[in-house]
Amino acid sequence: MSSSSPPSPLPTLFITGALGYIGGTFLTVLKRSQPSILTRALVRDQTQAETLSDFYGWTVTPIIGKLDDLEFLTDEAAKADIIIQATGDNTDAVLALMEGTTLNPKHNSANTIERPIFIQISGASNVAHTVLGEKSPRVWSDIADWDDLLKLEETRISVKTDNAIRKLSSKKNIRSLTLSPNVLLGRGLGAGKTETFPKLQYENVLKNGAAFLGGKGTNVWSSMSIEDLGRACVFLLEEAQKGNKSRLQFGQNGYYFITAFDLSAADRAQALGERLYKQGLIPTPEVQVKTLEEIGAQFGPFGPVLAASSSLIRADKLGKLGWKPVDYDWVRLVQEAPGTRC
Repeated sequence: MSSSSPPSPLPTLFITGALGYIGGTFLTVLKRSQPSILTRALVRDQTQAETLSDFYGWTVTPIIGKLDDLEFLTDEAAKADIIIQATGDNTDAVLALMEGTTLNPKHNSANTIERPIFIQISGASNVAHTVLGEKSPRVWSDIADWDDLLKLEETRISVKTDNAIRKLSSKKNIRSLTLSPNVLLGRGLGAGKTETFPKLQYENVLKNGAAFLGGKGTNVWSSMSIEDLGRACVFLLEEAQKGNKSRLQFGQNGYYFITAFDLSAADRAQALGERLYKQGLIPTPEVQVKTLEEIGAQFGPFGPVLAASSSLIRADKLGKLGWKPVDYDWVRLVQEAPGTRC
């Protein structure tokens, strides 16, 4: 008779944002790596449920509910070993999901390494340069600049939610991870949204008849492919699943920048202009330089942010763990067709 221990039960996953650009890609890449993971995914209605089921089949169970039904979120989170929150800065929903992890019996077990894992998809707009149209004078590291990251004003994007995660994690000893990518390029891999904010800039360029820069036009973004982001997220999740062999920090220190390379707005605009000109969609491949006021008047208040923002980060924690990006061909990602990306 074998003396080996029985196999561990399959982990259970609850995800919000499974039809989103990031959440859908995260889920698809995770399913490649762990196809048997038992997954429940929040959707708004029956149509979304059918979209999810058609894409993933029986391996993902759609759960119809709402992000503002906090009791529902807490109940769902209490059933899961892993919770992925990929709908952005929904602070109330985030805290409800985190509270749910503490109701899972594993949270109070003597074996703390089996406690549920909560993952928030945040973003590095929190360290964007405040002057549009110029390259950020600072490159932010999630190691060297950690103390300054903790001091960021809550008026900056994502900071209020990030701080709330740290506070509740410390108070209730929750194994939380906050993953913070910057600009994403390429087609999403999920069942729903395959385009993100660059779609708006793509549409603005078509309306303008030429690619364009804003202000001085020297702004630069730390960037990566959406598929590399999915790979990085799965890498971190699987590192978290290693129990006492995990090298990750959680809670107060469980914050990870994710990026691959830096890409200037000028190079990106040039590549987009050439692509759309060759397709016959704009009359010139030349890149225009516009004032921020002109962009705002033509495309609304978000137009200058899309064209002229700048944010530079280094994923130093992730690099120390040994993860490396694969996709460096940004020209392909910008010029890839069909698709409204840039």
